[in-house]
Amino acid sequence: MSEERRSQGWLAQLAAGLIIGGVEVVLAVAFAALVFAGATPARLGDGIGLYLVAAALTLGFLAWRAGVRGVVGSVQDAATAVLSILALGTAYKASTIVLICQNAAVGECEVPDVFLTVVAATLVVTVACGAIFLLLGTFRLGNLVRFIPYPVVGGFLAGTGWLLFKGGIYIASGVELHFRTFDLLVSPVTLERWVPALAFGVILLVAVRLVKKPMVIPIVLGIGLVVFAIGMLATGSSIDAAKHGRWLLGPFESARLWQPWTFRALTGADWSAVLSQWTGIATAVFVATIAILFNVSGTEVVLHRDLDTNRELRDAGALNVISGALGGIPGYHALSLSALAERMSVDARVAGLIAAAVPLAGVIFGASVIELIPRMIVGGVLVFLGLAFMVEWVWDKRKVLPPLEYGVVLVILAVIIGRAYLPGVVVGLVLAVVLFAINYGRIELVREVAFGETYHSNVDRPPAERELLRSMGERVQILRVDGFVFFGSANGLLERIRKRVETDPPRFLVIDLGRVTGVDSSAAAAFVKVLHLAEAAGFELVFTGTSDAVRSQMARGGVVASEIVRFEPDLDRGLQRCEEGLLRDEVVAVPEPDGDALAGMPSGLRAYLERMELPDGTVLLRQGESPDDVYVLETGRLRVETVTERGTRMRLRTLRPGVVVGEVAMYSGEPRTADVVAEGPSVVLRLGRGSIERIEAGDPELAAALHRWLAATLAGRLGDSLKAFDALLD
Repeated sequence: MSEERRSQGWLAQLAAGLIIGGVEVVLAVAFAALVFAGATPARLGDGIGLYLVAAALTLGFLAWRAGVRGVVGSVQDAATAVLSILALGTAYKASTIVLICQNAAVGECEVPDVFLTVVAATLVVTVACGAIFLLLGTFRLGNLVRFIPYPVVGGFLAGTGWLLFKGGIYIASGVELHFRTFDLLVSPVTLERWVPALAFGVILLVAVRLVKKPMVIPIVLGIGLVVFAIGMLATGSSIDAAKHGRWLLGPFESARLWQPWTFRALTGADWSAVLSQWTGIATAVFVATIAILFNVSGTEVVLHRDLDTNRELRDAGALNVISGALGGIPGYHALSLSALAERMSVDARVAGLIAAAVPLAGVIFGASVIELIPRMIVGGVLVFLGLAFMVEWVWDKRKVLPPLEYGVVLVILAVIIGRAYLPGVVVGLVLAVVLFAINYGRIELVREVAFGETYHSNVDRPPAERELLRSMGERVQILRVDGFVFFGSANGLLERIRKRVETDPPRFLVIDLGRVTGVDSSAAAAFVKVLHLAEAAGFELVFTGTSDAVRSQMARGGVVASEIVRFEPDLDRGLQRCEEGLLRDEVVAVPEPDGDALAGMPSGLRAYLERMELPDGTVLLRQGESPDDVYVLETGRLRVETVTERGTRMRLRTLRPGVVVGEVAMYSGEPRTADVVAEGPSVVLRLGRGSIERIEAGDPELAAALHRWLAATLAGRLGDSLKAFDALLD
């Protein structure tokens, strides 16, 4: 029984390998026809040989390296579509030199080989893809390309689909799909060639979308070959007649499909023509990089397992460097073939190695077999691949993408169809910037918060000062800015400030940049305009939390500290400056605390207080000390600070006359949580624990008044903290 299972297992492996290999042969032939049929049609057979070897190498290498993870490789269409345009441009330049040399009257002229020049272009593109893949994988940068906006990627891939579709029509008919060739395309002789290819591609697409089974592609390909053979028999056409009538790929000039053309290209190609197409080379590499990341992500879904993107990039990179050196096209993970191996429950490594032997056999047995493949099938496969890209991004995504992003896909595709692929890439990159600006500009990066009630400095002030500052909340405008400030968000910030200045100019404008990661030159220019508004309206501009890099960029733009521009290290210090400025403006309205009126202190408590004079810098309370005493600041100023994990000292709040300190620790019994230091000569009134116990024992009414006073102080601080916390959550 086990022998029977083993036999059935090997039969399944063999069947899967042969099917995958057969599909790969058709793809390699189709891609070779796409690249070479337009550039050097007489050397199509040699081009097919190069791409068949690339197909065998791709299948075998990825079976060895990634087959254990269920991955099956394949030569790929995305970069090949761009490569076909690159090949035409390269061949045109090389052919021009050939014509010049042929018409030269005197002297010797070195004539480049057009075919070798196209091979050299293929070599450069594939090796460059391999190098980029290796670089991204080695330095674990596989996620960088994902920063390209999704609709821009969709536009590129839809445009790639158009190139494949166009190539399929050309392979089948020999006529380029263009407005200027419309009359020729609709002629009866041409129609009978490309319409069957179009029909075959549409049937293959519909079958794949409806059936959703991995075997559907090889089955439809087999049916297509059978239908073509029946058609030949029905019309009485011979193989030679089909060849000479351009119904088949053959005949080829050489019976030997593969030769070391890349080594000959080193000396025989026109490298200046290749390098002149550097924009096309960069585009092909760019598209291939996007496509491999999409394919790796899709393969994860197909195989129901996580893949290390950087590892897959390294494997694909090594493959493409080797394949490119032999004249092959880019190859990497194939979703459909990986799904086929997964659905047939076979070992992807074994199936991939068996599949690699199929295109290799095509090379060994020569052109006699490959030249019998119908152009209708090759063109139809390219039409199918092109339609698959376009239908996915133009039809399937119409209800998935927002209208603006869907419009980006259509614009890029329209430019590629109407102009060319490279202009489409340029438009796509421009739209990527515009799309980023629009989407980022929609994010609310500027938040206005209320001064006085919720947002105020960490300076504990007497009730009279606090009440006065609350009443002057409209005199301070606080704007908190997040993220990177660029031309889009800077304009919104400027408009918000201008609107406030026109209706009710503030006394202070506080712009908190503590969460800003950077600003561009247009943002700096916007801040200059705010500076001009401040000069005209007479308010003070306070920037807080500005990093060195942001402040340097602002200084280059012309925003520096002056009489009306201030830079404070954080929002707390900035608000303190505003409060002190407002209190100076209203100094007559703030009575100095005196006697028992200190902070609402209960009458009769002074007899229990010990007066202490503190020189500047004296540490009144130390972090970690036992909580035995409560203090009331009579004159001067105290600073509450703590030591951070990094060893630096951070100010928590500043205390003004009439404020109580130390009451929290006294009630909780926990050690002091911060230091309290005198800022300048100060006077405090000390209420010790022993004095509190005497009051509780001898004067219950005063004790109750004392605890009500301390509880009211705690409640006020707790209320301020809760309001600030709610504001942070908003």
